[in-house]
Amino acid sequence: MKDHITFFWYKTLKLSSFILLFVFSIPFGCKTTIFPFHSIDWKNGWEMRWIKSEEAVHFTPEQDQNSQIYTPYKIPYMSLDTSPNKYLLIRKKIEGISLLKDPSIFFRGGGQILCIYVENQKIAEQYSLKEIANTFGEKKYEIEFNTQFFPVVPLPRESEGKYIYILFYTYQNLPVGFSESPLVSNQTENYKALVNRNQILAGLGFFFLILGIFSSYLYLRRKKKAIIAFTIFSVLSGIHFMAQVGFWGYLWYESFELIFYTIVLTLFTIPIAALYFFDKLFGIGRRNIIRMLWQFYILFSFVILSLSFTQVVSFTFAFVTFTWVAFPSLVLQVIVAWNEFSSGKPRAWILVLGCLCLLFFNLHDVLSAMGLINSIVRISPWGFFLFVLSLSLYGEDIFRNSEVKYASLQKEIITASRIQNAILPPSPPTWDRLKISVYYQPSHEVGGDFYDFQALGENKYGVLIADVVGHGLGASIIASLSKFSFFQNNLHWRNPAFLLSSMNDDLVKRSNGRFTTASYFYFDFEKMKLVVASAGHPSFFHWSKRTNSISENKPKGKPLGILENLTFIEEDFTFQKGDQFLLYTDGLPEEIGNGKEEFGTPALLALFQRVASKNTVEALEELMQGFRESIGWNGLPHDDITLLYLEVT
Repeated sequence: MKDHITFFWYKTLKLSSFILLFVFSIPFGCKTTIFPFHSIDWKNGWEMRWIKSEEAVHFTPEQDQNSQIYTPYKIPYMSLDTSPNKYLLIRKKIEGISLLKDPSIFFRGGGQILCIYVENQKIAEQYSLKEIANTFGEKKYEIEFNTQFFPVVPLPRESEGKYIYILFYTYQNLPVGFSESPLVSNQTENYKALVNRNQILAGLGFFFLILGIFSSYLYLRRKKKAIIAFTIFSVLSGIHFMAQVGFWGYLWYESFELIFYTIVLTLFTIPIAALYFFDKLFGIGRRNIIRMLWQFYILFSFVILSLSFTQVVSFTFAFVTFTWVAFPSLVLQVIVAWNEFSSGKPRAWILVLGCLCLLFFNLHDVLSAMGLINSIVRISPWGFFLFVLSLSLYGEDIFRNSEVKYASLQKEIITASRIQNAILPPSPPTWDRLKISVYYQPSHEVGGDFYDFQALGENKYGVLIADVVGHGLGASIIASLSKFSFFQNNLHWRNPAFLLSSMNDDLVKRSNGRFTTASYFYFDFEKMKLVVASAGHPSFFHWSKRTNSISENKPKGKPLGILENLTFIEEDFTFQKGDQFLLYTDGLPEEIGNGKEEFGTPALLALFQRVASKNTVEALEELMQGFRESIGWNGLPHDDITLLYLEVT
């Protein structure tokens, strides 16, 4: 007990040191970037008002001199209402640029800017607004992208103390205005800020896309749902970050709506993929909170995005609700990671640290956007990167252990396959009175079908065909037990009903509820009589050479291994020289192949009619060829297939 307590405190102290190191590194991480820069954050001091579309076409600051209807403007602008036929105009008094050598303003993130004025001087234009009249004389407005626009705009040195005016285009219910505050500094510093932003987002985007491609390769090797979930998560993350820089490293480009919708869709689907990955990696039990949460996210995303795309609510409302709904999933991920750490899983501390980075780095950016933290740099992308890195390292450890277990299981399956092959006859017997050909194809490395042939002396022979429900390793074990029971009850090989009854008593005790269907055929060549007993097995076909006709026979009986003290009925059939029999398991008639319908017993009967009278080897090969061509079957079947083709000689 003491050792367990000591171990717990050791783990707690170890994780606490990482958390403290992480917390104290946040202030430094907020200031440190790839290319350090010094800029003034123009977050405060803005004013705003709405103007009509007719006024926006011919807007100049001269028209605005006497306007007294400005209200404070906060970045980002969080209005939940749509603003049709109105455009947002904001202004700010320029201060603090007189000491700058080459003053400039860097517009980072979001917004479609129509024009930028310093007093009456237009200094930049991202989009131009054109008035178009249709055939009915109605005025419409279209925007045209200015390919000369660059997000770092020089400011005149004499603009100190003057107002800068920025007019934004409003499109349907999309967010309007800045998503991030502009930065003011020397042109060199703002170029550093631009390159820093673009390289971080583009670099992370490429990293996630490459990670997704690599994990998709792993999925092709191992068909695990957790791997495909991680692949989708990585690809969506890569697209999300690349979309923020126009996919090619540029902050602005012409198709604003396409980029915006891409960012929105990936933003809402990334948490679903992440939670689904957590579910497949850690979720167990019926009351799985992780599974419930990602299912709720699907419903929430569908509802809120449907309302947004149909313009019932604004996309700003969608972003606000997403922020509040996403927070519980971030907290849940930390809790799940902590549980993994508390249970003593190797490398779980890496997962805890990654989840904490994702939670606190995103919290930092949210608080910064709300004005509660004074920080210029966005660090949530780095939190996302560290989170994915921790998932990769921890998942790699889990999957490596899984590979070891998988390799061990494969060895066991190979051993089971060798054992099963040992209990099956290596080749059909060569009897004077009965020719036999066999086709056997399991659906996995091992199967649940088995058969056997016994020469009983005095021109008497026994043929057994059986099928354990299901397939794979479990079915093969029951098949081995059934075959052992068959040999154990060798005294009843001349009495089909007694044989199946004895086998049933054995399997009820050993098969744990997994049943077996079987038919036993007792050929008596002195009386030219066939005695058959069946335990729920499919019918068999008998082709009469004298009448050139086929009869389908299905003796009644219940499967083996379910109920105790079963009795079975024997049915007698006569045969003559040249007659042929086809015995089979249900794998072939129930095979679907590339189609949607089962092959069926009637189709098998028709194939048997076509090949009957040929020698057993040729007939069986032609029958299987017709089966493959009929359903387009290629590869392994869905269930084990066994065919026994018998001819009386």
